[in-house]
Amino acid sequence: MIPEGRYFSAFSCEELAEKSREAMAVSPTLGIIFSSVHLGIPDVASSVNSLGIPIFGSSTAGEILGTGGEEPVQERTAACCFIPLDSTLFAVTLMERGDDSSFDLGARIGRWGREKFDDPAFIIAIAGLKNDGEAIVRGILSLSPPGTPLYGGLAGDDGRMEETFVFSSAGYTSDGAVVMVLDRSRVDLSGIVTSGWTGVGMPMTVTSSEGNVLHTLNNRPATKVLQEYLNAGEDDLVETAIMFPLLVQRPDGTVVLRTCLSADFSRGSMIFAGSIPKGAQVRFSSSFGYETIEKSIRDITSFHATRPDTDLVIAFSCMARHWAAGTMVGDEIAAALRLWKKPLVGFFTYGEIGQGHTGQCDFHNESLCLVLLTVNPPAP
Repeated sequence: MIPEGRYFSAFSCEELAEKSREAMAVSPTLGIIFSSVHLGIPDVASSVNSLGIPIFGSSTAGEILGTGGEEPVQERTAACCFIPLDSTLFAVTLMERGDDSSFDLGARIGRWGREKFDDPAFIIAIAGLKNDGEAIVRGILSLSPPGTPLYGGLAGDDGRMEETFVFSSAGYTSDGAVVMVLDRSRVDLSGIVTSGWTGVGMPMTVTSSEGNVLHTLNNRPATKVLQEYLNAGEDDLVETAIMFPLLVQRPDGTVVLRTCLSADFSRGSMIFAGSIPKGAQVRFSSSFGYETIEKSIRDITSFHATRPDTDLVIAFSCMARHWAAGTMVGDEIAAALRLWKKPLVGFFTYGEIGQGHTGQCDFHNESLCLVLLTVNPPAP
């Protein structure tokens, strides 16, 4: 069990600094801060680096904080959680990608986690709009024990698609990851990923791609295909495509959603948050509706029946769910608060990481990932 912590929102960097200092009254050993770029991430990182505790921080496309009663979905704030978690059970680091590929950054994260704990579990946030989230996940798992829990998300920037950040007490980066590793001998990390989207239309074949860059569908430039299907121009193609993610059936038979991050019209290419392998079959997904929220609430309720107790809930929810569902997106967050009756902190992401229906941790888009962090008592 984690002793009582402090949970609060801040609407400015000055308010964040003041409330963070006040939160030190509960002797926290860990700070989790999910902040809008509106507050200025360099200033946010600077304001908390003197607190003397590890910070796990990310920029957002909307913030989530629920402790009971108030509206959990926020905008242009910082959602903050300061908790006294046994410092021998976790470690936090900030990693720049540098010249590494996305896979190699993941491998470096996995190696670091194994150096800290024999049986690690990871929570990560990733900055950089060109990073391939799926490749980072594969890299981490390549150097982790089988069945290693891995959860997290891609940082946001309020939907601007310009520059995202992660930060810790050591500083910040716009191309790298902030990583929390936990000792599974005492900490249970579990979660659920739910989406509710369904595919529509005829399947198309990925005829040319490189990692998370889609060049051609059915031998035609990806930008042309998406513009025709979505009836969008160059100015609004990316924004429109976010609302109609690609449902990708990968060559190994697994199915994931992929959301668009940017377009290169000179090359006819679209950059997605995760890999879209050559030969995969893809379809557009249906528009978001209340039935999607109802499906996720059913999934959350079923998961709660198997995991009714926890100390902290962390949510990584896709920005597109927020944009498409509006205020309805708060219903699924409220359901989690109502079921577990524990503090919940999170943010709206550009991609989600968690355990899907296959039982394996994977990189997702357009989904809600709920993570349960539970500290077990030491063995007698």
